Amino acid sequence: MKKILTVALSTAMAFSMFASVAFGDTAVTPQQKFDALAAKGIFNGYPDGSAHLEKEMTRAEFAKVITKLLGLKEVTGTLSYKDKGYDAKNWAVPYIEAVTAAGIMQGQDSVKKIFNYNGKVTIQEMATVLTRALKLEVPANPSNNAADWAKGYVQAAIDKGLISKDANFKANASRSQLVEAAYAIDQAANITFTYKVVDPSNVEFTLSTGEVVKVKLDKPLEANKETEVKFKDAAGNEYTAKVTWAVTTATKVQGASATNLKEVVVKFDGEVDKDTAENAANYTLRSGKLVDSVSLSDDKTTATLLLKAGSVLNNNKTDAVSVSNVKAGDKTISASNVEFSVVDNSLPEVSSVKSLGTKSLKVVFSEPVSNVTQSNFSLDGKEFFGKVTVSNNDRTVVLTPFSTTALAVGDHKVTVSGVKDYAGFVSLASSHDFTVAEDKTAPTVSEASATLESVTVTFSEDVDVDTVSASKVYWKSGSSKITAVSVKQLADNKFRFDFGADRALPTGAVSVFVEGVKDYSGNEIAKDTSVVVNPVIDQTRPEVSNVSAENARQIKVTFSKAVNKDSAEKPANYTVKDKDGKAVTVKQAKRDDKDNKVVYVDLYTDLSVGNNTLTIQNVKDDTRLQNTLLDYTGTVTLADKNAPEIDSSTVNTQQRRVVIKFNKKMDVETLVNYSNYLVVIDDKTQPLTSNIADITPLQDGTAVALTFADSLNGKYVNLTKGTGGSGYTNISELRVLAVKDADGNVLKEFTNNGGIIDLTKDTVVGLGDKVELVDKRTVTIKFNAGIYSYNRNAIQNAPGNPVVSSVDVDGTSKVTVHFSSDLATDGSNLNLSVDLRGLTTTAGNAAGDKTITVDKNTVGFKDSVAPVVDTDVKFAKVDDNSFVIPFSENVKAASNDSAVGAFTIIRNTDNKELKAVDGDFTVAVKDNTVTVKLNDAATRTDATSYRVSVAGANLITDTAGNAIADFKGESVELPATADITAATEAAKTLKLAVTNPGDAAPTITLPETGDNGTTITWKAGNAVVSKTYTVAREATDTTVTLTATIKKGTDSVTKDFVVTVPAGTADVTVAAK
Repeated sequence: MKKILTVALSTAMAFSMFASVAFGDTAVTPQQKFDALAAKGIFNGYPDGSAHLEKEMTRAEFAKVITKLLGLKEVTGTLSYKDKGYDAKNWAVPYIEAVTAAGIMQGQDSVKKIFNYNGKVTIQEMATVLTRALKLEVPANPSNNAADWAKGYVQAAIDKGLISKDANFKANASRSQLVEAAYAIDQAANITFTYKVVDPSNVEFTLSTGEVVKVKLDKPLEANKETEVKFKDAAGNEYTAKVTWAVTTATKVQGASATNLKEVVVKFDGEVDKDTAENAANYTLRSGKLVDSVSLSDDKTTATLLLKAGSVLNNNKTDAVSVSNVKAGDKTISASNVEFSVVDNSLPEVSSVKSLGTKSLKVVFSEPVSNVTQSNFSLDGKEFFGKVTVSNNDRTVVLTPFSTTALAVGDHKVTVSGVKDYAGFVSLASSHDFTVAEDKTAPTVSEASATLESVTVTFSEDVDVDTVSASKVYWKSGSSKITAVSVKQLADNKFRFDFGADRALPTGAVSVFVEGVKDYSGNEIAKDTSVVVNPVIDQTRPEVSNVSAENARQIKVTFSKAVNKDSAEKPANYTVKDKDGKAVTVKQAKRDDKDNKVVYVDLYTDLSVGNNTLTIQNVKDDTRLQNTLLDYTGTVTLADKNAPEIDSSTVNTQQRRVVIKFNKKMDVETLVNYSNYLVVIDDKTQPLTSNIADITPLQDGTAVALTFADSLNGKYVNLTKGTGGSGYTNISELRVLAVKDADGNVLKEFTNNGGIIDLTKDTVVGLGDKVELVDKRTVTIKFNAGIYSYNRNAIQNAPGNPVVSSVDVDGTSKVTVHFSSDLATDGSNLNLSVDLRGLTTTAGNAAGDKTITVDKNTVGFKDSVAPVVDTDVKFAKVDDNSFVIPFSENVKAASNDSAVGAFTIIRNTDNKELKAVDGDFTVAVKDNTVTVKLNDAATRTDATSYRVSVAGANLITDTAGNAIADFKGESVELPATADITAATEAAKTLKLAVTNPGDAAPTITLPETGDNGTTITWKAGNAVVSKTYTVAREATDTTVTLTATIKKGTDSVTKDFVVTVPAGTADVTVAAK
């Protein structure tokens, strides 16, 4: 948008009061400039009609020019000076008073109050007055020969082009010189310009002189809002413009409001796309209230959200609406948590009454109403008796009298009273006249649009919703009628009929038939009514509109459109991770049968309180094209609904102090509220008051300290049982009531009658219910009291075990112990001695006088450390087809068959991945090892090692249930299958024979090579022998075992031969074992 503005050089230059005179470019001589100014009344000629530009200007004439030039108001009735002849009749007085009042000119003698109106004006005086009048910036270092007092003013006038730098500044100014200056000022004041908004932060101005000025704004423009912008041209002239960034297409959500409890109005700053703006899935409320439908205003800038049945806003509360995926031109409008106040303080009223023929009456209310019955109406002074139909928007009520004559043609009156809105406000009785005319015209289809899956029909008038049926709207495939499967009312005369993907309309022009629809006069749509539609092929991908945690084990996902059941219900399409990035396994996904845009994702384990992550992939919409969702990753926030609990309480009777530690951050206002505590004083229960104890929140609201007074009612206070003796008061018990956490959850102990703290004895510190091995160098110990500090040697590990390097205490009951080297992953080398004398409780007393032991056998010990594998050492060979993986502790699995799924095994020689499902390998879990048995002999042509990895597996755990840690390792080299076969076959054919078996020392030849290129080495018992073995006879019969090791490549087999050596001369024999 462009707008021509007249600008001022300064706030004092209000030139708009002058009529525009088009002389600018043609007035080039001093006379022409004088004539132009005279036409505006700024200059006057002399009585002889001439300008006399050569004459010197008097101060009175100068005052008039300045007054006229700047548009100052002439001042009458005031005489500020005492010059002779300075009276009300003097023509110059109004002008002199005007410039004096404006502070532009002043008298020459302030004491005698003399203006000297007939005196001459020097050029430097003229420059001074012009500089003041125009509020020009006076330079700090002027360069001219004017008087010292005038140098700065003169330089400003020179820089502005009002006077020549070569002038004699001390000489009197001529009328010609003033004309030149005045004309320059007047011309600048009449410069016009246009502007163009390049973007919200940049505006481009084009002056009538041709100069272009580009302005970058400090604050971006707001759409369709007039904003004042100041800028300067190259000459330094300042302009003020009112700029409007005219926007017809929305750029953002401008705001939201709710004036009743069933509707939320979302205002955009421009027009939005009707289809996406009226998609209820694109809006969510922070309160969790559900949106049923959305209607867009005629100007396409306002969306009214109607809540579903059962969803009602909370009056006088703040809520927020989030908007997503609303299209506006080529942009998508989204906004998160746009807050609004719900304020319904108005009674419902009747907005309009209209007859729908002679059988029904339509009453429209100012807001949605509830529980409307016939008792709320009377017709023509009689109680209404008939059918009451409330439309889908809860605003429109149709009354159909049972009497067929109740709405005869003519004038009638309906009285409405007692109608309630959703805030419970009741309408006042009001009467409304209306005229009934006979309606004999049947409804027709006035408009229809379609996608492949739905048809939206607008009828020519309001129609009876009871006559609109999905089964009576259809298209034809040959002689078959393909009917709609559902219908939804969008307005009193507008309905959407859904066919779904299975009954989708064909592409191209298709006739849709509508039957049986009637208006409220009973006129039925013409038989065989049809409308031709050209279904729009929906090529829009589904998007995730909203994600919310229904509870700790269920996520509700709302898509922008109906989604395909098969793809939406595949658990593999959903990945959930908790706040620590750990996977939460999806149990199932179920599409809502009533709203196919909604999918519920059920989980096996709980989400984390706070932010979790959901990734969705491969979900398709329910259109014929089955458009696929782009991968989505977003946050799922689970509100903390868990009640806070007392973590520990610590009592110091000497200091009369108790410190209560909670398991989460508390609402400090409830902690310091005395009404949330009861005390037992002298065996009587009473509310805690400020004169009984001081309350101090601690540790960022996670703890509270109560210090009891030294005395009460003149008696000393003891923390002990019973009733105090003379001069003493006993306080024995404290009870904590309805304190809340930061999320508003009430203390768990309050709801189960707990929260009672015994004040009669100092807290004896002992172990709490949990000791946790957090990682290989960290152990946490929970005590039954808050620990405030410790000394260096209070906690030590047994000699020979990892040394304690540091201890962390934070006032809670949990103490964190750090170690200088790794603990065993099962905690087997944890053997801590805790000297309670070295610990100080939050109440200020020593934790105790004993030493307690903490190890893996301590009650409540929890091992949270995963078993690990030392991958610096290659996995050892068991046999030619097996290797073993050692873990840092004993591990287990449901079965070996399930455990095999944890491993990825790749053969190094050819990078072949072995598949457990194909039987390529099996595993056996025992104690702290997993043995891998390979079944790839048929394809293992070369000796090779195997890469083994585990990632994200939970199929193998330690005895505490911790899944084994991820690892990547490698086995030693195993022999090739061919080598194994060669050695085995060679062993089968290897034979030995005895030479001269009857001799005293027979010999046996030992071959060093065998079949298939094998090599053979020998042992006789444990002794290595080679080539020949000589038998030594003994006095008695003996045997000797010769062992052959047959080797091919990296594989080897052994074969034993038994040599039988008889005493005497009987033959020595040899046979394979």
